[in-house]
Amino acid sequence: MAAESGINLKISRIKNLPELPAASIKIIDAVSDPEISIEELAEVISISPVLVARLLGLANSAYFGCAHPIKDLKTAIIRVLGLNLVKSLTLGILLNLALDTGKCRHFKCEILWTDALVTAILAQKFSLLINNNDLVPSTSYTAGLLLNIGLIAAVHLFPETTDQILLNVKRHSSSVSTEMTILVGHDQYELGGALLEHWHLPDIYQTVLKEFKNTAYSGNEMKFIAFLTLCFGLAKNVLADKEDEITQLINQLSVFGLSSAAIRPIINEIIAKKDNIYLAALAISGK
Repeated sequence: MAAESGINLKISRIKNLPELPAASIKIIDAVSDPEISIEELAEVISISPVLVARLLGLANSAYFGCAHPIKDLKTAIIRVLGLNLVKSLTLGILLNLALDTGKCRHFKCEILWTDALVTAILAQKFSLLINNNDLVPSTSYTAGLLLNIGLIAAVHLFPETTDQILLNVKRHSSSVSTEMTILVGHDQYELGGALLEHWHLPDIYQTVLKEFKNTAYSGNEMKFIAFLTLCFGLAKNVLADKEDEITQLINQLSVFGLSSAAIRPIINEIIAKKDNIYLAALAISGK
């Protein structure tokens, strides 16, 4: 810890991360295709035995309660998981596999992915209601899922420092972003943007993360970032059952043309499916 905390850890450390394997890039391209069929997706995912094993494990888990064992991925998608859940699980699992999160005692990977999944669901469902070209549902979903990937990068690159960051968050009632900037010199969103650039993911996701906390940003994605900020805040508060904060964020979403009457059923649906979402987060984190 002393060796790491004595220096300003730089974003250039991202360059030390491995490149994504060609197979992973092929799978990411497939899950990003809104027109892909179940058959095509199952075929592409099948090149990764780890992915197939985790997805089948989830489909056969006690939570879903299938009467007969699910033995192939196509059946798992059609009968149990659904196309959208499989896409999000696949993207999360691939990125999680590329980064080692086991050396940071206070990091709970499944909590991060639970937040990410709820953010993604809210962003997608709200953007469908808004029907605006600046807020594409599939892009909104993926951006929500990737929003905190920089924290996983931090855990991989400097686990001891990140452990201290997470402890400071509890001690100071602070945020990860604030504490990481103090100890590392960059927050998790800047790290995430650099990571996505290193892995050559689409520019829009790089920009969203790099500029997520930049109040001076006024570029093309400003509206998208404001929208995701509200979705992320709402996700955290829905999961924490903080009704006052939920009401405030619902009111703020009115600038996008969303009413409480439209938002509340979506929140209620997420609350009803909390166990399912948490189980999916466990599958992503490999627990």
